[in-house]
Amino acid sequence: MLLIPGPVEVPRSVREASTLVVNHRSEKFREIVRKLESLMNKHFSASRTALLTGSGTLAVEAMVYSLIKPNEKVISFPYGEFGNRLVDSLRRRGAQVKVYEKKIGEIFSIEEIKKALDENKDATAVALVHNETSSGMAFRNLEDVVSEAKRRGLKILVDSVSGFAAYKLLVNEWKIDAVATGSQKALASVPGMSFVALSDEGIEELQGESLPSYLDISLHLKFQDKGETPFTPAVGVFNASLRAAELLEIEGIENRWKRHEACARFVREVLSSYGFSLFGNEDNFSNTVVASVPPIPDYRKKLLNEFNIEISGGMGELKEKIVRIGLLGVVDNRAVNRLLEATAKLLDKNYEYLPPRECKLPELLEKEVEWS
Repeated sequence: MLLIPGPVEVPRSVREASTLVVNHRSEKFREIVRKLESLMNKHFSASRTALLTGSGTLAVEAMVYSLIKPNEKVISFPYGEFGNRLVDSLRRRGAQVKVYEKKIGEIFSIEEIKKALDENKDATAVALVHNETSSGMAFRNLEDVVSEAKRRGLKILVDSVSGFAAYKLLVNEWKIDAVATGSQKALASVPGMSFVALSDEGIEELQGESLPSYLDISLHLKFQDKGETPFTPAVGVFNASLRAAELLEIEGIENRWKRHEACARFVREVLSSYGFSLFGNEDNFSNTVVASVPPIPDYRKKLLNEFNIEISGGMGELKEKIVRIGLLGVVDNRAVNRLLEATAKLLDKNYEYLPPRECKLPELLEKEVEWS
């Protein structure tokens, strides 16, 4: 059973859809492109969504290169490994980056955000990570952060690679310029595809000149207007992601938000009672990754060897120090029960907990997912 921060377990029909091989200039593939963008626009509540062949990092870098100019001043708030990578992407673009940093396991308050924005009146943009899988923490108050940035007339770019579909996120209503995500996260598709969702404001900010073609979002959108992609896409992954987007439509985006939060809260509650030292608190915990220090050595290794449950270790400063449990995509009550029952056995404890009903998948999806 795969419970890492991505790739994730996928529904049977998504896996089957990934095997498609078809002419990428055919009408059949054009229909996939049109349907997929339409659904992703709806799920993001966005005006347009660029469909990219590549990982979430490609989406982040395409977003940065397409909306930020060289020498533009950008404020960033890293609180983990992926926040640091975003800063690196901004610097590679040639931006002047004002970085406010936090120690691992901490995150910024809204008061700190406001103060930083007021200290940099010459800045033109804010770029941040929505959900940080390296530390199991997130900007749960993203709407408030966006509001403060927009109130000051700043562009805002959001890396929500591991956040999209796991939290409320409304691109147009909140006036976010751009949001990046990947196929292999809470969308519950196979790896190999990424997305950049844009508001009307974000579309107006697109830079098209002097960009590497693969990072030029305006070029991708121009081809999508014809139901095509500018370069040869991963046709099977596009088809799988279309099926994943259709299943998200069936579940309902709000229900998926609720399921991720319910499962994460439940896992945190039980692990805390078992003596795990958790990262994050009620104001900033991640809906997609539970990061903690386990009460026994070799917890991760024992889960895999004795129960065939795979979770992740730490990254960067937290390497070999914590474990990270991925709860993205189609993780449900059955998956968390199996994880927590195994944990109870390893700790010689009784497992007497019941997941909340919001942690359950709808019947159609439940039939497509086997946790073996």
